[in-house]
Amino acid sequence: MTPKGLTLVELVVVLAVLGIAAGIAALNVRPFYNPLQDALSRTEGFVKQVRSKAMATTSAYRITLEGNRLKAAYAPTCRSTSFTEDTSLQAEIPAEVTLTFTPQGGVPCFNSRGLLVLQNAGSYSGEPYYRFTDRQGRQRTLRLLLGGGVVRQ
Repeated sequence: MTPKGLTLVELVVVLAVLGIAAGIAALNVRPFYNPLQDALSRTEGFVKQVRSKAMATTSAYRITLEGNRLKAAYAPTCRSTSFTEDTSLQAEIPAEVTLTFTPQGGVPCFNSRGLLVLQNAGSYSGEPYYRFTDRQGRQRTLRLLLGGGVVRQ
């Protein structure tokens, strides 16, 4: 005699497999991609990574912005005149986002203790920050604290 239907256990197993497959498919769909948030997160992580590298190697590390790419370079101190680029530390900013650093022309540098030193800042007395602007005109700010931390705004 052959059974004519499915048991409850078989139905539960099929539903569980379908649920897992739907969950994986939902995670792979990215219609809610936000380039502004992505740029902010990438830059925050990059700044933290550069600061950690400065402390780990007891070198000074500075961050430069070239187009939509953040780069890091190292030297014995932040006052050194020549820096060597660290090709292992780079971050790409999404093309939909414009990134600027204030003070204009300033260059953030982390010393061997992880403290922030501003190069070429002139008489600027405030906290330096990165300003992110997307194509819709929305803006976000990432402040760099002199103690080495970062704050999103």
